[in-house]
Amino acid sequence: MTDSPDEELDDIESDLADASEEGREIVEQIRESDEGALRAAVRYGGDDHEVVYLREDIAAQFSDAELEERVETLVMKGLGDPAQEGALFDFGTLDATVRWYDSVVVAHFPVREWSGLVFTFDRDSESLGDIVDEYF
Repeated sequence: MTDSPDEELDDIESDLADASEEGREIVEQIRESDEGALRAAVRYGGDDHEVVYLREDIAAQFSDAELEERVETLVMKGLGDPAQEGALFDFGTLDATVRWYDSVVVAHFPVREWSGLVFTFDRDSESLGDIVDEYF
């Protein structure tokens, strides 16, 4: 991993080839936002996942096993909300799912049926509010 979320978010763009234009705009908005609010960014596909960014203070709070358990939980939540939902076919493609916890916001962006991106932010992130206002 590199030290800059901006550099690591560049790596995600290749996964967005099948994503909607809106999905690409969201990643760009995150890149331009207050990077201090971004806690983690995870890319997942099938049985694999990769933490592409983890803020230092978050990494220091947990053991490797605890972090792995958290990432796996986030990925499972993302897999539970696929881009296409059979019974909801007339709704169109799911662009994002946002979960608001007391101190953290988790944003899932499905890319393909079994792949996507997960971003976690501090709850008090001003930039996240801008993202939600603009895209949701």
